[in-house]
Amino acid sequence: MNCTNCGAPLPPKSNRCKFCKTLNDVDLLNVARRVDGNQETGSRDCPRCAEVLHIVHLDVGGGFGVDRCLTCHGIFFDPGELESVLDESVSKVCEVDYPRLAALVEEEGIEQVKNVTYLKCPDCKKFMNRKAYGSRSGVIVDQCRDHGVWLDGRELHMLLKWTKAGGQIHEQERKAREAEQNKPKLAGPIDDFPSFTREYRAGQIIDATDLFRAVRSIADILF
Repeated sequence: MNCTNCGAPLPPKSNRCKFCKTLNDVDLLNVARRVDGNQETGSRDCPRCAEVLHIVHLDVGGGFGVDRCLTCHGIFFDPGELESVLDESVSKVCEVDYPRLAALVEEEGIEQVKNVTYLKCPDCKKFMNRKAYGSRSGVIVDQCRDHGVWLDGRELHMLLKWTKAGGQIHEQERKAREAEQNKPKLAGPIDDFPSFTREYRAGQIIDATDLFRAVRSIADILF
């Protein structure tokens, strides 16, 4: 992938050109969007830049608008919107490409900053939780439980590649294994337990009596 400003190859794990310092827009290149309304001003502010987010209308999942920062290229998805974009922007994937999935983070993974900054939700202004999006995606998203998910610039690009490599299938398989492992183990049939019948109780009493007599005999010998 080349810089849209100077044409130089973009460095691995970054969408900022090392020559002209341009921050390249790579996230929505393969996502269908409408020509009209791309610069529509929204009501939310960017949690990174504090600038007003603009609404970009996407022709996926029946059509909806996402809030996007024109400066840092971060995107805020309402609940369910990110999943719709991933499902409909990638051709049907039927199996996991494990070699590609393993190499993806190494080759193009997002460089994580040393000093983690917790961002506020563009809607409710509460601090969002940071969590890994799926297994082996290499992307840590900022998520508000009630209002949606924030992706920094280039993270959608990474998730689309992860999905194409079968990342969603891999995640579903992982969750299925965990659910199987966490199933409560059922007790065996009732016949596995002793039946406390009258004969059983009588046998226990006899055994206790024999034990008492043995102890008394030893005491008589010793003392």
